[in-house]
Amino acid sequence: MEIVIVGNKYLTSCFRLAGVDTVEAADEEVAAKKVEDLTTQGTHKIILITEKTAVRLKSLREDMLKTRRFYPIFVIIPDLEGPVNERIRELHQLVNQAIGVKLELG
Repeated sequence: MEIVIVGNKYLTSCFRLAGVDTVEAADEEVAAKKVEDLTTQGTHKIILITEKTAVRLKSLREDMLKTRRFYPIFVIIPDLEGPVNERIRELHQLVNQAIGVKLELG
């Protein structure tokens, strides 16, 4: 399958039941390293990662966009502890850059 999720054993077990490839990682640091390995392998088109892992991989994701590497696509999901709202802040910043106006969140 071209979709993989990287996360702890509890999160990955849910996706494994749905037929998604899984890579277990004990913590966010290990998860970030495993995602870096997956991006160099090129075997998956979509990688699901948690928000906390996405924060650690921000520079990798930005470098991929700068070099016009569009695959793999990162799908950022909250972990079992709930959202940390980092993705909302990141999207807010991107929208501000795209339209050239600073929007205020209500």
